Amino acid sequence: MFSKAYNLAKSFTHPLVVAMRYHDKTVESGLGAFVVLNEDGWLMTAAHNFGAAFAFGQHQQELAQFNEKAEKINANTQIKEHQRKVLAQALKPNPKWITDFAVMLAGQRIEVLEHFFYQENDIAFMRVDKNFIKGQLVFPKIIDPSKINPGTSLCKFGYPFVEVKANFNIASNQFDLPANLLPVPFFPIEGIYTRNMLMGKTQDQQREILFLETSSPGLKGQSGGPICDTEGNIYAVQSQNLTIPLGFLGTVEINKKKVEENQFFNVGIGVHPKIIVDLLVKHNIKFALAS
Repeated sequence: MFSKAYNLAKSFTHPLVVAMRYHDKTVESGLGAFVVLNEDGWLMTAAHNFGAAFAFGQHQQELAQFNEKAEKINANTQIKEHQRKVLAQALKPNPKWITDFAVMLAGQRIEVLEHFFYQENDIAFMRVDKNFIKGQLVFPKIIDPSKINPGTSLCKFGYPFVEVKANFNIASNQFDLPANLLPVPFFPIEGIYTRNMLMGKTQDQQREILFLETSSPGLKGQSGGPICDTEGNIYAVQSQNLTIPLGFLGTVEINKKKVEENQFFNVGIGVHPKIIVDLLVKHNIKFALAS
């Protein structure tokens, strides 16, 4: 049922790698997805994929304050050496301060020429050099928000079930990805458009915080990827999941003892096409609208 959508989405969807190095020298990395919107180099993904970038600035301020305090202690000649050591040891750096990060598009470090991030709506738009998408001929259509109805069969696309183990190369001061990472296997999971989720307005009162719910959850690695109908039209961008309690207990046997556990249902949450279309129009980003 989704073979047409799969082939189309695979053409305009690509993997997004996020890598972070912390103050304690450990490295974490993960996968998401992004969509190429047009031949001008505009891309779309979930804003939370840039969480490391948002946190990096705050962490750099905190790290600078820590270093300043440490330098003042070391430079203070009015206190004895053992007191200096006690004061220095009392300063506790946060081992999870982000000291280095990278967002790699299709496994490459690409300069972002222009961007618009909307964290409350969890959507981000970026423009990169057109040479990055050279040769791409298929671009998505976004469904007309006035034409959508719950009950529509939808499919989420992205790159789950792949573990990315990036390393930080001190000599080059950049992250290295596993040599066999690309191409990343493309994975679909189907569901049904169940309802809209209005979560109020943004702090500036300029926009609604509106999402679209699906009957199946998005998978880790699909964040920022498209949620499409059978024709491959984008209905939403995968944002998050929601765990809903069902209101009854289930009984399981563990070590020959019956245990009652709460039962839950997981649904997927995507950025509503109304938000996507409104913001694309606002920023004069070219896109195709499907009826």
